[in-house]
Formats: sequence, structure tokens, C-alpha cells
Amino acid sequence: MKNSLLILLSMFSLMISAQDLYLHCGKLIDTENGTVLTQKTIVVSGTKIKSILDGYVESVSPEDSTIDLKTSAVMPGLIDLHVHMESQYNPKKYMDRFTENEADIAFKSVNFARVTLMSGFTTVRDLGGSGVNISLRNAINQGHILGPRIFTAGKSIATTGGHADPTNGMKKLFMGDPGPEQGVINSADEAKKAVRQRYKNGADNIKITATGGVLSVAKNGQNPQFTLEEVQAICETAKDYGMIIAAHAHGDEGMQRAVIGGVTTIEHGTKMSEKTMDLMK
Repeated sequence: MKNSLLILLSMFSLMISAQDLYLHCGKLIDTENGTVLTQKTIVVSGTKIKSILDGYVESVSPEDSTIDLKTSAVMPGLIDLHVHMESQYNPKKYMDRFTENEADIAFKSVNFARVTLMSGFTTVRDLGGSGVNISLRNAINQGHILGPRIFTAGKSIATTGGHADPTNGMKKLFMGDPGPEQGVINSADEAKKAVRQRYKNGADNIKITATGGVLSVAKNGQNPQFTLEEVQAICETAKDYGMIIAAHAHGDEGMQRAVIGGVTTIEHGTKMSEKTMDLMK
């Protein structure tokens, strides 16, 4: 892990300079053709791969740098389309939301981002958090911290009492009535406002919780939680802004409404039926 981090830091510093970086790869995994190549040199210029050469090629420019990976296997970065970069599950998960401030979440997320990158994931789609995930993405893009390329939904969109209602499980004193700004909607108009708020906040994509969840404190983990009209309003508005829509869904009816309503991806799909698969096709 330490050696990998040193290599990564070296690559990171060179990527933002004018130098070219020569990677001498003992093995290079060609995912396009399903083969393993040997003794290759990858030439990186800035943030782009300039070329892949046979053998261990040395640079003729003294300004360029070389990293020796002759005893390593090199592969393209992995992509994870469903992560939550702000948190991890632990015995205090449900208590943390009462004790942690945004700054606490942000500092923890810096480590989660580094661990994710060091595990080989260079691009992730973050599907829901408090909104700190947007700032995390920005900090990585600006070179302040190490982490993968993030496409984030910011705060997920739910209905009252739905899977992503942030006040679920609280005593009445704390429940309140969160609205579109907090990602909780109960009509087509509120759905549009919630999407536009995510866009205003800087989100890259939209996440809705079309049903309850396995780890949800909502009453039911499978029932549909949006009307078809609400889903359609979300999807139409999101597409106006060039945003794709992911739908968390375990129950089949919620999946069908999400697909018919125009979502881009179904997340989880636990109770998916043949009918839903046909609709997706």
C-alpha cells in the first residue's frame, strides 16, 4: 500500500506538469481484447495516455520521468457505478447523523476517497449523501486531495417517509417536514424543484429512491414510493439539464414505474420480474 501510494503521488504530480511519464509495465491487461501483454511502455502526457509501446522504452528528454513497474501487472482503472463516498456502514451509523457536523463528514470522506482510489477505482458514481460529496468531487478535481473521478447525485430524492427521507426513524420533535431542497417531494411540481435544486447545488446526476431499502428505517423495504407522474417529472426535468437518473429499487412495482417514467439505471433490482426485464429492454 505504501509503495502504491508513492507511485500514485509521483504520477499525480507529473500529470499536472508539462513532463511525460514513462511506465515500464511487466504485464499490461488489455481489457478490450481479453489478453495480457508483456513488456510494454505506457507514455502518459498530462492526464492522457499518449501511446503504448513495445518493450521498455526510455525517454530521450531529461525532463521526463520513468516509473519501474516491471514486476507489476498494470490495468485500466476500475469503475464503480454505485458508491456513497461520505460514509461507511458501522455500528454507529444511525447515531452518527445526530452527532456529526458537515465538517466531520467531509474529513472522513477524504480518507474514503483515498482508499477507493488506492483500491483501483479511478471513476465512481456517487449515488447519495448529504451534499458534502459535491465538495469532495470539487476538491479532487482541483487537486487538493487524492481520490477518484466522481460523478455525484448530491442528496438523493425521496418522498415523505421514503428511503432517503433524512428524518426517518426520528422522534416527532426532530421529524419536521423536509421539502424539495432537502430532497423530499410529494408532487410533480415539487419533483421538478428538487431536480433543479440538485442542479443548482452542482450535482452531476440524479438519484431517486423508488422503493424502500434493506437498511432503511422506513416502514417497508419493497413498496413503491413515487407515483408515475412524479417519476416522469423528475426524469423529464433531469434530462433537460443533461443529467442521467438512477433509481434505487428493490420492489418490482417501483422498478416498473421507474422504467416507464424514464430512469437511466435500476440500482439493486432485488425482486425484479420478467415483465420488468422486458420493460428495460
